[in-house]
Amino acid sequence: MSGLAALALHGVSPALLSGTAQAAPPRRPTSTAPTAKPTTPARPTGSGGATGGATGGAPGGELSGDEGGLGHNNCKKQPRGAKFRITLPKEAEIQDLVNWMMSVSCQKFILDVKARSGKVTILSPEPVTMEEAYAAFYAALQTMGLTVEPSGEYFKIVETAGVKGRTLPVYGPGGRAPNNDRYVTQLYRTKGDSKDVVDLLNKLKTKEGSVDSVGNLVIFTDTGASVRRLLKIVRQVDESDTRLEKIFFFQLQYADPEETADMIREIFGENDAGKTKGKAKGKESDGEPAFSRVIVDARTGTLIVVAPEADYEVIRRLIERLDVPLAGGGGRIHVVKLKNADPDEVAQVLNQLGQGGGGGRGARGGGAAGGGANPAPASSSAELFSGEVKVTPDPATRSLVILASQTDFLALLEVINALDAERKQVYIEVYLLELSVNKKLAGGVSGHFGATFPVNAQGVSAGDGLGFVSSSPEQQNSLLLSPSILNGLAAGVLGPEVPNSGQLLGLGQDVPAFGVIIQAVQDDTDVNLVAEPHLYTADNQEASIEVGRNVPTQGALAFPGGGQGGGLVPVQSVQRQDVSLKVKVTPHVNDEDTVTLDIEMENNDIESTSPTLGVTTTKRRLKLDQVLARDDQPIVLGGLVQEVERQSTSQVPGLGSIPLLGWLFKRKTRQKEKINLMMVLVPHILETPDDARRVHKRRMEERLEFLERETSFKRKDLATNVNYRKKAGLLATINAEAGSMVTQDVQRREAELELQQEQITGELGLSPQKYEEEEEETDSSSAAKPTTSTSPTTKPRSKPAPKPR
Repeated sequence: MSGLAALALHGVSPALLSGTAQAAPPRRPTSTAPTAKPTTPARPTGSGGATGGATGGAPGGELSGDEGGLGHNNCKKQPRGAKFRITLPKEAEIQDLVNWMMSVSCQKFILDVKARSGKVTILSPEPVTMEEAYAAFYAALQTMGLTVEPSGEYFKIVETAGVKGRTLPVYGPGGRAPNNDRYVTQLYRTKGDSKDVVDLLNKLKTKEGSVDSVGNLVIFTDTGASVRRLLKIVRQVDESDTRLEKIFFFQLQYADPEETADMIREIFGENDAGKTKGKAKGKESDGEPAFSRVIVDARTGTLIVVAPEADYEVIRRLIERLDVPLAGGGGRIHVVKLKNADPDEVAQVLNQLGQGGGGGRGARGGGAAGGGANPAPASSSAELFSGEVKVTPDPATRSLVILASQTDFLALLEVINALDAERKQVYIEVYLLELSVNKKLAGGVSGHFGATFPVNAQGVSAGDGLGFVSSSPEQQNSLLLSPSILNGLAAGVLGPEVPNSGQLLGLGQDVPAFGVIIQAVQDDTDVNLVAEPHLYTADNQEASIEVGRNVPTQGALAFPGGGQGGGLVPVQSVQRQDVSLKVKVTPHVNDEDTVTLDIEMENNDIESTSPTLGVTTTKRRLKLDQVLARDDQPIVLGGLVQEVERQSTSQVPGLGSIPLLGWLFKRKTRQKEKINLMMVLVPHILETPDDARRVHKRRMEERLEFLERETSFKRKDLATNVNYRKKAGLLATINAEAGSMVTQDVQRREAELELQQEQITGELGLSPQKYEEEEEETDSSSAAKPTTSTSPTTKPRSKPAPKPR
């Protein structure tokens, strides 16, 4: 709006900003500023109203840095925080004061021309801010007995008389009035008797102030600076009436009750029963919180605090700061189902990691299962986990039950996924190649002669006796014609049987009276053994196979009765021997092409048969560790090339050494044996199901080929059809993987929320007494315009309200 306008309000002819009351004309021309400034500034009159550069460029109406003057109803709003000089002339009239305030703030004013007038001088050697300018403006109005009353977007200049009936800003029990001379209404709810508070305020208020009460709600109207002063006094008086102790309950959610109670006692100090009142008074005088007792109810996790209400507020703020979930704190139960690894082994590894974890974190954190046995691992694992970690295996479902926080669980889950990764499979082919050649040449002569004769004892016949001479090297015996004697080239002469000789010798038949046997035999044995055991195992898992049989073998000859009158016929025993090939292999896959093998191989075989000693066996054992092999490449584990030559002679002493004739009394054996043994191993790393199917296909082809070549059986294929209706398809696999990713994402978000919990930092705050003192000391002289409301809109520590418009 430019120019001057006349308004009629309530039968009074006010003027907007400045000028004399006139009949309201339709329009008036806008006043213009002079083109030149006079050399001598002229003091504006009440009718003219000096503004900042509004009339004649008077110095009293200039803003710092302005060029030219501003007419009535013209303004230049200063930026927030900017400073300017107060150029109001000395002994300024009310119209000059209001016109100057309008020019620097662009605030709309309504000035009643009948309002009391006065003169005021504002001196400020330093530039001021807008807030400081408002404070000076309200103080100047107060000296004239005037104040401002909000009316929409306007400020009405009214007299302070009867100010309690005006529309003034209202501040609730928690609000803060501005520290200036503008009149406001403050609400305060007393804790004690409100009558005493009202009587005290009536004595301390200003002349124009007023105090009323409704119940325990006190309503007092005064200047902002006076309201702040009165409010401080009222709180001190009202607080002294509320020092009676009360019982408060605080149920903790995260912190340990015992530790929290100990911390409160250590910080504030617990009073004795007999010193409660005295200590409370001392605390009150110092402005520090006081309490008598802190009791812990462990069953419900509740703190019972006996303290005055105001002091309990300080203690409550401390408890709320302590009773927060720590990052990674709080135990939760998780179940992880393993796919490949053994749950007992994984649980053992995880529990070893969690030994002593969380020893220094969290009120309820403790060590994991088995923790505390070794202090060294406990200190290191405490850096890994923030809380208690316990892992219990369930072999029936191949699952792990984990008690840990979300953050620790995610850390463990990475370890579990690494341990439970699908291990590569290894298919191992073992070849045992053995070639042996055994040649044996034996020849000799055996014979005997025997006859019976009568035996007389003291002239009385005692029966017939038997006398014989025998030369029987090794198993070649002319007394009995066994089948082994007739092998090879055999020739012999036997005489008639001697009567009753079988009974004398303990044989089942009578022996010849004489006999001569000549034998020559040669044995050639060639053996070609090829054993191909196959093993299928997982990476780092031992596999073993044993191929063979338990066969009955001929034992040694035994004579009944130890040969003392028990007869000369030996008894053949039967034994059972394990003839097998044992292979144990543990593969360790290094990468895609190499594998390290720990091998143990044992081969038991029958070597020879002796009629006296029975069957002898040979054992070949091979043990190798850390054998490096490549995928699909054969490797020779070991071999044996052996050549043995044996010669043996069995003869009658003396007679067997006679040239030529000595062959009638001896037997000679020559044996030559050669062995070539080699062990070959071929590892195959199976990474995909296709690799396993290729191995299966190849082995089935070898089997069918063997059937067709070596047997007359018909070919029969092994049906291995897959019922894909019971198998998960591609979409189901993708859906399952997507669900797993969503679950992992939710778990990560929960862990991030735990890590982003509010830190226990910052100022706890002071008791109500000290808080008011601090508020008064640090408060700046803010003159911001508050919001007119009947409810509190600010808090004790809120920022200053925005400046008036």
